[in-house]
Amino acid sequence: MHQHASQLVDLLLVLVAAWMVPATIFITYAYFGRLKNPVSESVFGRVVIISLFIITTSIWLPIILTAIALSLIGHLWFRFRGQLRK
Repeated sequence: MHQHASQLVDLLLVLVAAWMVPATIFITYAYFGRLKNPVSESVFGRVVIISLFIITTSIWLPIILTAIALSLIGHLWFRFRGQLRK
């Protein structure tokens, strides 16, 4: 199980690193092109923002949902164990 979690973290880091390349290119292009509204003036800007949203959601949403589920399971477990002792 530990190995699978480690591989998942590695995959997520590769996704973030892969996203950083076009984001850096876009930021450089927007700076040197003196774009006032880089996202609305450029199709590439919209693609970068949408991909950021998708990658961020795909990374953080499972982590948050897993933390909430584990917290709920732990709460229910200790509550159940407390009732058995009475």
